[in-house]
Amino acid sequence: MDNLFLAKTKDKESIVEHTKELLFQFGKLKSIYPNIKYLDLEILRIACIYHDLGKMNTKFQNKLYRKMGLNELKDDLPEIEEIPHGYLSPAFLPKKKLAKKYSEDELRVLYQSIYYHHNRPKLENSDFIKKIVKEDLEKWRDLFEFDEIDKTEKLYKSYSRYVNKYRRIIYGEDENEIYYKYILTKGLLNKLDYSASAHIPVEEPNKDLFEKTLKSIEDSGYKPNELQQYMIKNRDNNNIIIASTGIGKTEAALFWIGNNKGFFTLPLRVSINAIYDRVKDKIGFKHVALLHSDTYSEYLKRNDDFDIDYYDKTKQFSMPLTICTLDQLIDFIFKYEGFELKLATLAYSKLVIDEIQMYSPDMIGYLIVALKYITEAGGKFSIVTATLPQIILDFMKEEEIEFNEPVTYCKKEKGKVQLRHKVEVIEESININHVVENWRDKKILIIVNTVKKAQEIYDELSNKLPDANVNLLHSRFIKKHRALKEREILEMGDRNNKESGIWVTTQVVEASLDIDFDVLYTELSDISGLFQRMGRVYRNRTLKDNVTNVYVYTGKDTYTSGVGNSDKSIIDPKIFQLSKEAIKELNGQKLDEELKMKIVQNVYSKEKLEEAEYYKKIRNTINKIKNIREFEIEKVDVKLRNILNVPVIPRCIYDKDIDFIKECESIVKTSKDRKKRELAKNNIKEFVVDIPLYMFEDARRNGRIVDYIELGRFNKIPVIDYNYSFEIGLKKDLNEFDVEMQFL
Repeated sequence: MDNLFLAKTKDKESIVEHTKELLFQFGKLKSIYPNIKYLDLEILRIACIYHDLGKMNTKFQNKLYRKMGLNELKDDLPEIEEIPHGYLSPAFLPKKKLAKKYSEDELRVLYQSIYYHHNRPKLENSDFIKKIVKEDLEKWRDLFEFDEIDKTEKLYKSYSRYVNKYRRIIYGEDENEIYYKYILTKGLLNKLDYSASAHIPVEEPNKDLFEKTLKSIEDSGYKPNELQQYMIKNRDNNNIIIASTGIGKTEAALFWIGNNKGFFTLPLRVSINAIYDRVKDKIGFKHVALLHSDTYSEYLKRNDDFDIDYYDKTKQFSMPLTICTLDQLIDFIFKYEGFELKLATLAYSKLVIDEIQMYSPDMIGYLIVALKYITEAGGKFSIVTATLPQIILDFMKEEEIEFNEPVTYCKKEKGKVQLRHKVEVIEESININHVVENWRDKKILIIVNTVKKAQEIYDELSNKLPDANVNLLHSRFIKKHRALKEREILEMGDRNNKESGIWVTTQVVEASLDIDFDVLYTELSDISGLFQRMGRVYRNRTLKDNVTNVYVYTGKDTYTSGVGNSDKSIIDPKIFQLSKEAIKELNGQKLDEELKMKIVQNVYSKEKLEEAEYYKKIRNTINKIKNIREFEIEKVDVKLRNILNVPVIPRCIYDKDIDFIKECESIVKTSKDRKKRELAKNNIKEFVVDIPLYMFEDARRNGRIVDYIELGRFNKIPVIDYNYSFEIGLKKDLNEFDVEMQFL
């Protein structure tokens, strides 16, 4: 039996065939992005050529042959366990020639990129490596033919000086130039390896995002406004834009990305889906990807027959523009094995952060550390938001993150800042009294802080106003019902739609949802969130006739729903109190955007919040993350969010569609067709609603989990026996609600 020098069983792909594909993708990357900071293209090319040569060892080949039913090679070292191929591949490097060309640190970059290109159990000593190199690899190398390989030197049994664990390249211990050279080389080797294995492009070029965005504006009869011109002028800088809703922030951000690789991040999936559709359909830029936990499902909704390669390219960050959650990008800050790929990709990308004020203090801490690494590596960012807490800027400056000083843009009319809102502050708990007297022929939006409060308000209105068109939206609906409700609220919120009605919601509609209602009734959460909520009424209209169109309920002597001193509170109670004091002073006033921005800066100043838990959490998170040393945390232990949700299927939904759900479960378990399996999984997920972990544990203790749907060995979806309907969503028995805090 001859050594077939296979790289993988699929299609019997050989090491040479796989490496040639890798080099083809390397050429593609080089042609699209020829000037990536810190990247030595020749070192990366060498890493590509040599990274898999360790696979020619007898044990690896026999492992593949067994899977394929082929005769095995004679193993002269049966007493030795298989050594991961990455640990063997550096033996083939022409060390003497390389030492003449590269510094000691550059050789560490090359050797470590190859040696650690897969995350495998670490070796305590290199004795077995030396034995395999001498007694196994030596005999195969002469038979291995590939003209890219330099065979003028012997195989080297020892290279531990470049790869041993005490000399790994570490942030703060190595010079930044060497550190980021390693990040780029190792990260892009992984990216090229994955794309070559999947036979998908490592990168798709961004040919015309700038031109498409410009044409979209011109086709609407406009030209780039002052904000958009600023972003065009500052395309090479890091920017912070504070701008009122409806002024064209999205187009401004797209102009800034231009024809480069870009990531556009938002905090909520509903907003991400809306921006994705807007870029693809309205602006006409088709090479855009959508990335969050329901990517496959969202692609299927838009095209039953979509190419599965498109999904793979999305997951591999190959698309020129990706609309995504921040979670998908910045977990590299935990520096787990393999973290380099994401940071390397962001090092030649432009990152847009929208609605930054919606993130929790720990997420803001994560983001600030991420921006420090991204900008040091060569990446760019722009923050575009309607409101920006001042303390975020203070923390960014402390971390020496470079950016242009923030600029503010407000929508103007006849040279004056547009006036859209007049506020009445009501010092009592939110109730339906005013709505009952004021609902006819209007689009009414009610936003509360918790699901429980939203369900209560909806029930009261439905009973009191049987003839009214009352609707409810929050996070506790199964996916297919929530998607339908999101479409319905967008339809009613369309400025050209003359239909009237009432929508009761939580903060799931707070940001980036392009809806325009006539009147807002809202509980107070914090001042920044309040102004975001105001952006859903009179979105692009000027206030007329001195009418009040925003009613804010602050609670009388108590907090509003969802706010309190427990760790489940949706907002720091100190910020709530400061916000309450600020909004009370505005009772009866008309608010323009400039005034709103000043109020947010005042409430969120360092002087006022230095002793608040919100401030301390950001500070502590930054300090904790900065002290993480490379590779000390396992990827499975990385958690960016403290909120743990459990997907469940309500029992009434399960009972109604049990035959279909069971059929899909069977396909997931037995079908060999990936697309059929994914489609079946997606069908089941349409019946799923996420609930907090504590709510699930409560249900489990009370015997409310009645069955499971199995999607994998470690992926089972519980069926929960709680009340559910299309009108109100999931709801526990009333006597179990005493201490519950439900958010969103």
